[in-house]
Amino acid sequence: MRKLIFAVAATAALATSGMLMSGIAEAAVTGPSHAMRAAVDDLNTLQDVQYRFQGRRHCWSGRGWNGPGWYQCGYHARKGRGWGGGDGWNGWARHR
Repeated sequence: MRKLIFAVAATAALATSGMLMSGIAEAAVTGPSHAMRAAVDDLNTLQDVQYRFQGRRHCWSGRGWNGPGWYQCGYHARKGRGWGGGDGWNGWARHR
């Protein structure tokens, strides 16, 4: 009889503790988020048009999909599109 009472009490304790511990798990940011910083940088809506080539505007991007270089303005994050060339392409110099 003692074993039965102990088993029922242990089962009730486990069930109660499980209900008390259940809740919503939430994630927390624990440090600087480089991905968030890159996303905010991509939201920059102002770009200086520095040169035109074949009727298209080109801007310098230090963080484009193909590395630093000249991209069609607004295309630095569109992988496979808009790449012109690196520093010195068409004799162009980036403004520092």
